[in-house]
Amino acid sequence: MLNQITTLAIDTSCDETSCSVVRGTTVLSNILPSQIEFHKKYGGVVPSIAKLAHQERIDNVVAEAMKRAKLDFMNLDAIAVTVGPGLAIALEVGIKKAKEIAKGYNKPLIAINHMEGHLLSCFAQPNTETNKQTNDVPEVKFPALGFLISGGHTEIVLVKNWGKYELVGKTLDDACGEAFDKCGRILGLGYPAGPVISEFAKINRKNVCIETYRKHQSVILRVVNKNTKNIYELPVPMATTNDLNMSFSGLKTAFLNLVCELTNESISNLTPKTNLGERLSKSQILNLASAIEAVTIEQLKIKLTKAIDKYNPNEIWVGGGVIASARVRSSLRSIARKYNLKFRQPYTKKLTTDNGAMIGVAANLKLMGLNSKLKHNPKIGVYVTSFENLDRIPRLELN
Repeated sequence: MLNQITTLAIDTSCDETSCSVVRGTTVLSNILPSQIEFHKKYGGVVPSIAKLAHQERIDNVVAEAMKRAKLDFMNLDAIAVTVGPGLAIALEVGIKKAKEIAKGYNKPLIAINHMEGHLLSCFAQPNTETNKQTNDVPEVKFPALGFLISGGHTEIVLVKNWGKYELVGKTLDDACGEAFDKCGRILGLGYPAGPVISEFAKINRKNVCIETYRKHQSVILRVVNKNTKNIYELPVPMATTNDLNMSFSGLKTAFLNLVCELTNESISNLTPKTNLGERLSKSQILNLASAIEAVTIEQLKIKLTKAIDKYNPNEIWVGGGVIASARVRSSLRSIARKYNLKFRQPYTKKLTTDNGAMIGVAANLKLMGLNSKLKHNPKIGVYVTSFENLDRIPRLELN
């Protein structure tokens, strides 16, 4: 039974040193200390600093995960670890630790695709008495569509069955969360800016009217402040293309142009230290936050709708850091509701960021045979005794 399999899972794919113990799909512990303070002054993740922080924390994080799960290493059935995608020098820290534990306690070692972890994060369950006493095998009606939205990836995945994935849409440049951070940097909101933009947009929601209209071959999103009547317009990227791919790089440029127009500044005069936010009023910053959030969500909604029309799924699964935004979740949920589709999301925001729990869930589903495709792959699969060749795969794709 799935609820009898207990796995220690490690994820060091980027800037979170995370370790979790998962029994079936029930999360017994999930430790994920943040590195944000280390990277904030640089405006993004610095790989060398991330690696050092992982090395300093990994032993304590593993020990704390085991302590909170109230288990000994001999009680584990397997060890799981993220092998990619991610920062190469960060991945190697988690892989080294996972190998050490697996070899020391003679446990199977399961290599996990980080994006598969995000995809399956919606199946993780809290540690309640009900979950302890039931079989945790999820009941799913395939096919499903997975929408993975984070700082590093924005992907639409057709899930044909457990372990049978087809990447049907992705960003051609920046990821959604990356666009939030870059636009936030323009406004001087610090790093990470995504949560701040979401909070500002929430505060300002009652003050603005949001609409879209067609202009030639483009779709334009317009935000109108109800009090000042000021108008803010941004193009919705790739809104009229027939494919399911997305783009956010041009949106950042359009946003920068809009802010320069409001501040009477020339792009050519900008320097890395320029803080355009200092030249904007509080009302303008709130309105701009509303605009960037709304135009980003509009693109996501358009692409999800096209994917549903094309593939006729029975369920929608969402995962990734941007899903922490209540507005993003509710917008995508409204699309699923319109088509009468089951909508699955992580039960807590802690499962939207990079975390070990989602890696443990993915591993346990593999061990149950629900996701057996990768077991026979010499690079990605289950390594019981001979796993010395297991290594990081920084650009690993989900397929």
